Amino acid sequence: MSARKLTWLIAHEPVELFQRTVVAFAEELDKVLPGQFEIKALTVPEYVDIHPELNVLNTINGGDLTQRDIATNALFTALNDDIDLSQTQTHIVAMKNPLFHLLDIPYLFTSHDHATRVLDGEIGEELRANLEKTSEFKALGFTYSGGYRVVGSNHKINDLKELGEQKVLVATNKGPRTKTFEVFGSATVPVSPHLWAGYDNIYEDTGATAIDTTYLRFKGTHILKTNHSLFVTTILSSKKFWASLTAQQQDAFTEIIKTVATIEREWAIEESAKFEQKFKNNGVEFTELDITSDSKMKYMCKKKVHIYYEKHDKFKPFMDRIKTS
Repeated sequence: MSARKLTWLIAHEPVELFQRTVVAFAEELDKVLPGQFEIKALTVPEYVDIHPELNVLNTINGGDLTQRDIATNALFTALNDDIDLSQTQTHIVAMKNPLFHLLDIPYLFTSHDHATRVLDGEIGEELRANLEKTSEFKALGFTYSGGYRVVGSNHKINDLKELGEQKVLVATNKGPRTKTFEVFGSATVPVSPHLWAGYDNIYEDTGATAIDTTYLRFKGTHILKTNHSLFVTTILSSKKFWASLTAQQQDAFTEIIKTVATIEREWAIEESAKFEQKFKNNGVEFTELDITSDSKMKYMCKKKVHIYYEKHDKFKPFMDRIKTS
């Protein structure tokens, strides 16, 4: 019997990081189910070349948010059609199930170990099950896109007062990522800034002076090292594809994706450290908040952003459990 050909759409940047995930998954899968599957990874531009009628899908990785909902629908349409697996940002998944906004809330995770306990434990399982219950899709695992988020700019931002004076590009519309900066009085520009080759640039025509970013994605001269939230991504499939697998294959996919997702998060942490050193070697200036400012930022985010979500019945039970995990 010939191998079943599967297509994995990498609907996120930087592509290189996620291609490694696909390769690792394919290798492990072939060890457990030898010769049963052949996996091909496609980037969004490669997929659009095959399906030009879905050109709007390019907005997933670039463009303004006026097309974002349409692009997200195009992604999920593809996932329910000829794409078997995909990997994209948490806030994209949140357009199908708002509970996924939890993973973008600032200072909710106290460490990578804490995040692992949540993402790979009962809470992560419940979040994935909730998506399956409310949509035609399955979340199979959680990965990182560069670890912690920081604030990038082309000028030095010294403290929270100066952060509040910035106009910050944020790759989402209203959600915890915009609320993080609004707490300090910053204006936010809700456009999709991760354009072309996976880098976050500050586009002057938007009037922006800073950007919500990670080391793996930023192109600029200054970084305010806030480490305010984790850039979590999600591995997805459709329920239709999942139902086409045997019970043995489903078990293998589940275990291997969990293993590979954990490895990918470790890669992202390692890459983040390498990029930080590379940036420093190349003259990018880092500013760290002093203890007082760091404590104040965490306090204000917890007071404003955490409480905002804790007021909502669907978020509060998860918030309480995440904090005590």
